[in-house]
Amino acid sequence: MRDAIELEWAGIPAVPIIHEAVRGSAESMARLSGHPDYDFVVVDYPWTPTAIWNDDEIQTLAREIAPTVIARLCGKEGGKQDGNAGDSVEGRTGD
Repeated sequence: MRDAIELEWAGIPAVPIIHEAVRGSAESMARLSGHPDYDFVVVDYPWTPTAIWNDDEIQTLAREIAPTVIARLCGKEGGKQDGNAGDSVEGRTGD
């Protein structure tokens, strides 16, 4: 999260991708950085928060979140869930 905020400060658009398990920490970092409403994409379960994914799972996740990330980078409204920062993306396993 902090890396994305620092990229934004340098004029480089960024879209942080955060797992639901660390969403609270990401929101805290945004607040501490002076950007309490900084938007991000949330990856939810069944994607594991430790990001130990096989190649098929990585490809599936990338296909699912790419449209949201691209929309955010292009300045289009990607939507906010329940009025809070972060859109949830529900994952699927490659099983």
